[in-house]
Amino acid sequence: MSEDQRGRGRGLATGRRGFLKLVGAAAGLAGTHRLLALSGVARAAPGASQLTIGTTFQIRTLDPGRTIEVVSLMVTHAVYDSLVTFQGEDVSTPKPSLATDWKSSADGRTLTFTLRPNVRFASGNPMTSADVKWTLDRVINLKATTRFFVEGIEEVLAPDPRTVVIRTREPQPSLLPILAGPSLGILDSRLVMENGGDAGPDASTRDKAEAFLNARSAGTGAYTLVSYIPGQELVLVRNPTHWRGPAKIERIVFRNILETAVQALQLQKGDLDIALNLAPDQVVRLQRMTSVGVRISPQAAIFFLQMNTNPEVGRAFANPKVQQAVRYALDYQGILTLAGQGAQPLAGLMPTVFPGALEPRFAFKTDRDRARALLREAGVGEVTGKISHYQATLSGVEVPLLAQKIQADLAAAGIRIELNSLPPPQAVQEWRAGKSQVGVFRWVADYPDASDYLIFLPGGNVGLRVQWKEDASPAARELVAMGKAAKTEVDRRKRVSLYQQLQRRLVEVGPFIPLFQPAIPFAFRANVQGVTYHSVWGPDFFTINKTT
Repeated sequence: MSEDQRGRGRGLATGRRGFLKLVGAAAGLAGTHRLLALSGVARAAPGASQLTIGTTFQIRTLDPGRTIEVVSLMVTHAVYDSLVTFQGEDVSTPKPSLATDWKSSADGRTLTFTLRPNVRFASGNPMTSADVKWTLDRVINLKATTRFFVEGIEEVLAPDPRTVVIRTREPQPSLLPILAGPSLGILDSRLVMENGGDAGPDASTRDKAEAFLNARSAGTGAYTLVSYIPGQELVLVRNPTHWRGPAKIERIVFRNILETAVQALQLQKGDLDIALNLAPDQVVRLQRMTSVGVRISPQAAIFFLQMNTNPEVGRAFANPKVQQAVRYALDYQGILTLAGQGAQPLAGLMPTVFPGALEPRFAFKTDRDRARALLREAGVGEVTGKISHYQATLSGVEVPLLAQKIQADLAAAGIRIELNSLPPPQAVQEWRAGKSQVGVFRWVADYPDASDYLIFLPGGNVGLRVQWKEDASPAARELVAMGKAAKTEVDRRKRVSLYQQLQRRLVEVGPFIPLFQPAIPFAFRANVQGVTYHSVWGPDFFTINKTT
């Protein structure tokens, strides 16, 4: 994420905290849906009642409490509602969903929610605070890949049917945007418990509801799950009793189409209504067509270059002077041209869409003379090494071409590096083990808050992948303290200021170089309206309409 937790333009079906193996990822679902696959699901005739989506997916699970891949999150967002949400592509202002109101305690450790009245699950069961508590307790106790969303929660209380109280161990202003995530969509606890669900302390071993949730949804969302044929197709149908009223589209079909060129062609022919995976040249071609609309939305993600701080692995690149030299050797404008339409330069290791990010105008500028001077000051002689990268296209960016560009830029300053092009699973494995000497990677936000990018600090998830420990130096200890202060500050203005100070210091002394923020291109037929792309869950299907 990133170790790219999710698949779409993000490319990989991997998780933020743990790499979700690509090989055999769908095996757990195959048995569950074999009968559905054999019996077949009748495809609705093309028309306004059906929306057909072209994307790429390898779905590991449809259990929201275990879900982190992007297409799974698209589905989960459609069939489960969370306490709060975000509208359209916004990532800064939480809006009411199952909760109509909320308030935070003065110390920032308690959130109290008032639930929307008269909401029912698709099963007909009423939704109450007991379902919210059970859902969150289950995610806490499953100890699954999604646990990092709730690791700061101390307890969840349901004092009455319409009130939920969440207490955290320390001030956590990020909790509200985290609660908007589809992985924390509220489950019909009665129905799920009847089918093996468990939210108790031993849920990691006692919960048996995943197979049920892979075959049937149990939420309050605008849609319900009808079928999933692993690796081929997933179908949702409209929930007629949804609390906002029925969605405009009756049926949504996701088709797994690996080749971006095939998605573009099927969109042109009208076999698809929306194509979510497009290469830059296909975007340009589709933009010329009157029968198709194209949008390019900012993605809450960053591409970055990293250098290992352990001299045994990083060698010369572990030297701070060499790291600074690399910063000034790169041709950032040239790199940006490879990123495609909508990409933005970065001044820090945080997407520009988050409050606390630095303005793009403060991004590093190329200065080869300064780079050469820094190399002389480093006194390490000839600098050579190897840069690891994905053998893949992520966010519409051909990563091998990006690595070649970096190789050429560094050579112009006297730094010689070889390319180490790896298939995504091997690249992630090497990266997580902290064995990459130099690497170009991507991180996609898991939730819409600046705190998700504290993983670049010493001792953080990504910091440890360059073997940068909390006590590595006085500067490292300073950054850790700055990160804790920013993470727990409840005053919004102060928090933004702290994150900006942290970002400036991090790019000044850290082993990471921000390259750019990518954008997500997607296209749709001209008779489809209301399509947006949110960085966490993709399209909001409730807002989409289609005319004949």
